[in-house]
Parts: sequence; C-alpha cells; structure tokens
Amino acid sequence: MSVDDAAAARFVGVLRASGFTLGASSVRGDQLCTACLRVLPATEAAITLAMPDDRWEVLGAIGETAVRFSDAQAATGEGPGPDAHDTGMPTRVSDFDAVSTTGRWPLLSQWDRVDLSGAICSVPLRLGGIRVGFLDLLGADRIVHDAAAYNDALQVAAVITTMLLATLTQPSDGSDDGTDADLGPWWEQATSTREIHQATGMIAVQLDCTVAVAYSRLVAHTFTTERTLGEIAAEVVARRLRFPPEPEAEPIPKPET
Repeated sequence: MSVDDAAAARFVGVLRASGFTLGASSVRGDQLCTACLRVLPATEAAITLAMPDDRWEVLGAIGETAVRFSDAQAATGEGPGPDAHDTGMPTRVSDFDAVSTTGRWPLLSQWDRVDLSGAICSVPLRLGGIRVGFLDLLGADRIVHDAAAYNDALQVAAVITTMLLATLTQPSDGSDDGTDADLGPWWEQATSTREIHQATGMIAVQLDCTVAVAYSRLVAHTFTTERTLGEIAAEVVARRLRFPPEPEAEPIPKPET
C-alpha cells in the first residue's frame, strides 16, 4: 500500500504499534476507530459497512455516543453516514442537533437513544465506483472547519477503504456457501453485529419469512423501545423475546349478486 500522505502514514504507524498486521486476513473495527482518534482531531469514531438488501452493519465504534449513533443510522438508514455513502461525497455537519430538527433525517431524529450535538463528519469509504460504507467522526469541529484536518480525514478514510478491499479480495478457503450471513475472514464482526445476524435468522424462522422482512421487523420493534438494535437482538438470541406471526386478516366476503 502506497502511503504518501502524512496523516495516512501516521495512521498506519498507529495500527502497527497496536499489533495490527497489514495484509492480515481479518480487520477489527475497534482497532481502526482507535487509530482514527489517535491521528484525527475527533472525540469518537465509528465505521459502518453497506450490506445487501439495503442493510448496514457496524464494523466498530469507539465512544458511547458513537456506538448509539452508528446503531441508529444502521437501523433507520438515515443520517450523514448513509448520505455520504449514497452521494460518494463527505457529509460535514457543524451542528447535528440543529440539522436534525429540519426534517432532513425524520426517522433518525425520532431515534431518541441518540444524544448527539456538535460537529460530525461522515466520509464515504470508496475507491472509484466501489463503495464499501462510511466513517463517522464525532466531535469533529476542526475536521468540519479546517481544510488540513478535513484532508487528513479523507486520507485516513482512503487507507481504511484500501485495507478493507485488500482483505476482501484475499483467497478464501473455498468454503463460501454463497450467503451474506457470515462475511467470513475479511472482517471480524462485533458481538452486537453477530447477534443481529443471528436474531434476524431466528425471527425469519419464527415468522416463516425472508431475512429482509425479519430484519425490518427487528428494526420496527427496536424503534418502539428505548434500546439499541444490538440490545434487542441480544434479547432474541437469548430467547427472552419472540416475534409472533401477524394474525391473518379476516377474509373479505364477496358481495352477493
């Protein structure tokens, strides 16, 4: 990997110092987020990846607000992160609390598990036309307003993208079953992400429905609570929460002729 930018070089150096091996067969999101905070002027960070069926999965997050914010974006599909992914351009928000009241992200603004104010910068993880996900940087006033800090964030995001794509294209053991339920060796899923996968599968069995429908039911139920998607998924996995099938609609009688 060519490292020409000073911020990118510092980022790689921090990763190496933490024991991370470039070219390893798996990537830990918490390591990447921690390295971001060592190099960039931000207080919290999260990395979220785009999945099939318009789903999102949190690769890692550092900071309580980042954990809850990334969970909310993944559940609602709204926010500066998904916007950055969709447009392919970074989303810089000077005052998230003010923007959230404008109706720009209606579902996210109702997700009351998030207490976020101040500046946030979401950078797409992309290489050309390939879009992997996005990097959220919270407490990012300097990144939002200072050109040099902003450029540093772009360079770090480029390194993360390259690393993810490099591990994605490494030779596998030939055991791929063609599903996306387990993304295999290219990144290590956080515990909450694994539980969301497992819970979605369990709900699909309970409701005899597709994975997409099961995931939407999981998100919808979470929306009615004061808990995160990962917390509700853990309840399902522990069999403390079960999703009953929806009652069948009464047949509509045909009009008499």
